[in-house]
Amino acid sequence: MSFMPGIKPIAVKTIIFLALSSLLFVFFSIVNPCFAEPGSGSLNSNLSEHIILSWTEDPGTTQTITWSTGDATRDRMQYQPAAGFSGSFDGALEVIADGSGSNNGLFHFEATIRGLTPGTGYVYRIGKEGAWSAPATFTTATTDDEFSFIYMGDVQEGYEFWGEMLEKVYEDHPGIKFGLLGGDLVNYAGSIEEWQQFFAAASPVFSQIPLMPAAGNHDDTELFWNYFALPRNGPGGYEEKFYSFDYGNCHIAVLNSNYLGASGIGDYEKITKWLQNDLNNSKQQWKLLVLHHPPYPVVHDWRADHLQANWVPLFEQCGVDMVLVGHQHVYMRTKPLRDGAIQADGEGIVYIMGNAGTKYYGPGPDYDYIAKQIAYVSNYQVININGENLTLIAKDAGGQVIDSCVIAKQSVAVKPVYTITPVADAAYKIEAANDGITTMSVNSGVSGMKYFNVQLAPIKAHTGLETVVFTHLRDGTQLGLNATKADFDVVDIAQAGFNVQPGDMVKVYMVDDLTSMVKQNPIFLQ
Repeated sequence: MSFMPGIKPIAVKTIIFLALSSLLFVFFSIVNPCFAEPGSGSLNSNLSEHIILSWTEDPGTTQTITWSTGDATRDRMQYQPAAGFSGSFDGALEVIADGSGSNNGLFHFEATIRGLTPGTGYVYRIGKEGAWSAPATFTTATTDDEFSFIYMGDVQEGYEFWGEMLEKVYEDHPGIKFGLLGGDLVNYAGSIEEWQQFFAAASPVFSQIPLMPAAGNHDDTELFWNYFALPRNGPGGYEEKFYSFDYGNCHIAVLNSNYLGASGIGDYEKITKWLQNDLNNSKQQWKLLVLHHPPYPVVHDWRADHLQANWVPLFEQCGVDMVLVGHQHVYMRTKPLRDGAIQADGEGIVYIMGNAGTKYYGPGPDYDYIAKQIAYVSNYQVININGENLTLIAKDAGGQVIDSCVIAKQSVAVKPVYTITPVADAAYKIEAANDGITTMSVNSGVSGMKYFNVQLAPIKAHTGLETVVFTHLRDGTQLGLNATKADFDVVDIAQAGFNVQPGDMVKVYMVDDLTSMVKQNPIFLQ
């Protein structure tokens, strides 16, 4: 639901507030240049700057920082290792930021520091000579498999209340490494005033740990994409709307569910192929998704049916462990789900719905897939990763535990994975089907017996024989099949011949097992 707030005359107030804040913080920096040690939980940001950390590149070696200020010349950031910092930035490294034009009297800046050392604390400040922000700190990521982060559903309203809750979260959990937000950060995304309220509440914590948000139906506007700096590794044309990153042994993909269409609608195939490749190519132990709309809702809606039909099967095929959502303003956790049915603990996907703001909806019916739902409560989730165990603890705004669950990774043998690359040939063009399987389409003027060759390279090493399957298709009907078995960690070429006509297609894939077991005939490797 949306509403249009009245336009308020805030420009003069904003300029006066920024001018007074700048004088106060310059004075504060002179008389009390304090800062917080990494992970201490102490709040140290200059609120008037709306400083937000995020990652646009490798979390272990880079850090991206954005801020807004009323002074167009406060466009630089200084940083140095936090170890041994005595309050002086003499000798600090400096980055000149990229800036955008004035928005209601505020200028937006973005800077990325590169070449950092993983697992290291840094102290930084932004501004210019005579007008620096208070020092703040951040710590680069490590490859450890023990860490914690927070998830929050819709903020949307009650920004001051949310900011106070956020500060308490960081005080109670000083070791958290980053935060995920599930969309609808504001209620009316065209309101600069609402965005300023949001950033004023967010900056004390997210100037110290990165914030990685998804977009919801209320905030997916140009202002959202101008304010946030996010990885540009999504599908073409959606580089920030869809993105992913790794932290420790966890791979997290953030999706814009406003664009999750159906086959043949919009860029469904492009987005599907990107997500499939993104998840399948990840070697991380845990795979999490963040998107705004819930595939399994508290209250039924058409979008949930759509997501279940068109996207949940892909989530399941790609080994997703947990999906973090919002939208319905209730806390909810599902039982593990796969193929539309409840599974045993440790199998299937667990869906978590959060609601961090002060907008509440009532509870829904007790669907059998719901393990826990709580209405009329502002909440947040702390997710702890400890090797093969994931622990989720949901708390209310006062820090009281309202729910928890543990997911233990099943210890299974790692299936081998290979890349299959057709050898270039004038007789066919090389393509990839929507399911990621390699295809070769016979060109016009080519007919008769033709041999098709592919090169194979192991991604995950394997000892023993594997099977490469070539299928010959004409107008969607399979005419023939040829299987080649070998140790493809030693042999890197496979070949099959078919009697073809123009337009025929040959698809190539690998199988692990050919059995008569239900749902396992065959198990595809690629």
